[in-house]
Amino acid sequence: MSSERKRIAELIKPNESVLVMFSGSGVYPLVIAKNTKCREVYGVEINPAAHKYALENVKKNRLENKINLFLGDANKIVPKLKRKFDRILMPLPKGGEKFLGLALKNVKSKGIIHFYTFEHEDEIYKAEEKAGDACKKAGKRCKILKTVKCGQYSPRFYRVCADFAAD
Repeated sequence: MSSERKRIAELIKPNESVLVMFSGSGVYPLVIAKNTKCREVYGVEINPAAHKYALENVKKNRLENKINLFLGDANKIVPKLKRKFDRILMPLPKGGEKFLGLALKNVKSKGIIHFYTFEHEDEIYKAEEKAGDACKKAGKRCKILKTVKCGQYSPRFYRVCADFAAD
């Protein structure tokens, strides 16, 4: 996934506000904060052990003033942040589509969402369909920017990222 994290970091523009839903031990927030000129990175993680490591990683890398981490369910934490983001990452490939509505409510107009899912090699297009369906349900227009295979899950199954803008 290091090449995928690098790909995402290269897409981030200066002064963007970034949300990493399901931030785990903080790898995405760290890579983004260290390698971009974003304004801020927010991370939300439900797993207490992963969150603990994320806090340690942020401290070791002296990025406390650029990364804000929250422990809890994204469905409960993200609305409490009371803000919209330029870019939202959703690196939870199994079941992440359940959170697309939440992401769409919290992304700025023309903001970008990076939605991850697992798909069979013959059904990569389903990642785009899931994004499109969520946008339609939320009453937003969806523009697919790119769909990328970014790791193999098992034979003929891949981690796929659909990058899309919602308006």
